Amino acid sequence: MRLYTAATPNGRKISIALEELGLEYDTQWVHLDKEEQLEESFLAMNPNHKIPVLEDDGQVIWESGAILLHLGENHDPEGRILPKDAKTRMEAIQYAFFQTGGVGPNLGRLGAALRKEGEKNAEMIEIFLGEVKRLLGVIDRILSDDREYLAGPYSIGDIMHFPWLKIMQDLGAKEISELPRVEAWLNRIHDRPAVKRGMAVPE
Repeated sequence: MRLYTAATPNGRKISIALEELGLEYDTQWVHLDKEEQLEESFLAMNPNHKIPVLEDDGQVIWESGAILLHLGENHDPEGRILPKDAKTRMEAIQYAFFQTGGVGPNLGRLGAALRKEGEKNAEMIEIFLGEVKRLLGVIDRILSDDREYLAGPYSIGDIMHFPWLKIMQDLGAKEISELPRVEAWLNRIHDRPAVKRGMAVPE
């Protein structure tokens, strides 16, 4: 098994999952600053020229959500990241899709708008930040029944969100610090040994 990755939230979703499952894997660091993701050898695996990509026994999977589903369905006999109970399993998948359509894209666009050189587009920053705040409110409502994790047990739904929201938390964003349930949820995820190991990939 080989993971093509970089030090980004989407890449770290997969290394966290691999560590949670205790799987052996090789890591290929794709240096985005050198545009290695645009090289022909990488495009042959992922025509969308983005990390992460996972090679597993001759199969190549790209898109972080698809990779997590693959790992859960093929390498998770105990239901560590993809619950075996049908209802809970679908909840985990639901929250994974929620991340790919919400928190990920909006935080990505917000980050790009904030990093833009020269004059920044204040309207775009306000729009993306407003949507991130709304989505955090959704997560807060989900956690309002005192569940530990989004689907109840820890799952791919939590893994999908954590690397993105951890950046905001580390920056001291009030959008998170003002939501104690959300902050406590992120802290629970962060304290997992496999998460710490996965967040350190690639070294």
